[in-house]
Amino acid sequence: VARGYTGRDKIVKFIGCYHGHADSLLVKAGSGAATFGQPDSPGVTKGTAKDTITIPYNDVDAFVNLMNEQGDEIAAVIVEPVAGNMGLVLPKQGFLSTLRKETEKHGTVLIFDEVMCGFRVALNGAQAAYGIRPDLTCLGKIIGGGLPVAAYGGKREIMDCVSPKGPVYQAGTLSGNPLAMTAGIATLNIISADPAWGKADYTRELSIKTKHLLQGFAKAAKDAGVKVQLHQAGSMFGVFFNENDVYDYATSESSNQEAFCVWFMSMLEQGIYLAPSQFETLFMSGAHSDDDIVKTIEAAEVAMKKVADFLKDNK
Repeated sequence: VARGYTGRDKIVKFIGCYHGHADSLLVKAGSGAATFGQPDSPGVTKGTAKDTITIPYNDVDAFVNLMNEQGDEIAAVIVEPVAGNMGLVLPKQGFLSTLRKETEKHGTVLIFDEVMCGFRVALNGAQAAYGIRPDLTCLGKIIGGGLPVAAYGGKREIMDCVSPKGPVYQAGTLSGNPLAMTAGIATLNIISADPAWGKADYTRELSIKTKHLLQGFAKAAKDAGVKVQLHQAGSMFGVFFNENDVYDYATSESSNQEAFCVWFMSMLEQGIYLAPSQFETLFMSGAHSDDDIVKTIEAAEVAMKKVADFLKDNK
């Protein structure tokens, strides 16, 4: 039981990207300590930036033009198949398939960053949900039950380049750490079909929970007369105070961030802990009960009315 500055006995937390909830099974495995800290962003070095080209997410034309001009010189294309670092932004139809087609045409390695969306969009990742097979996949601490660990994997022809079979040496202090692996196995047993849960499809159940929550958010917004864009991918979700579609960073940034602050503070005052920025993605977890969903929707009804009052006073 967490106690925040609101003085309430329980905080309902939807920011599982930082750490897992305090699940007793994971605590026994060495994970699951409840944390509320926010991570820093050190940025990208000049050397890395010099050798990197960026284009807007979901901009098919810009990508095709780039590959037509420089495709044979581009070593790799790295993308979050479901973007989570500008708020939750979904790929437009044809975007990921175009990445796959163009990279194959030019012999470029397609890398999916599934650190956030791996296991959350679908058990086998966003690549399974959208039917696109990348050349390499990166995964983060979700495979360690929240403990520090990461992994990458992909096509045999690439992985065979890694030591001991190939010339590329890769090692890390946390590689194969027994504590992280124990917590990771415990997590994977649960989400892949642990009989103790009595559910054959854990990720589907979370997706349904998330859908119910967003339906409640949508009704609360409509009743308050507030325009919102609500995005969902499996157990990931996001809220944008915007009357227009959000499909890349520019459209995400154009959302009313002051309204989001009003929303965030009102939800927090009612014991609902969301990420403090619209640019961060929210997450449903197996720890969230039906009562938690009801409590969160009730809080959203109050928060949306406060947003409506704010917008009215700041026309």
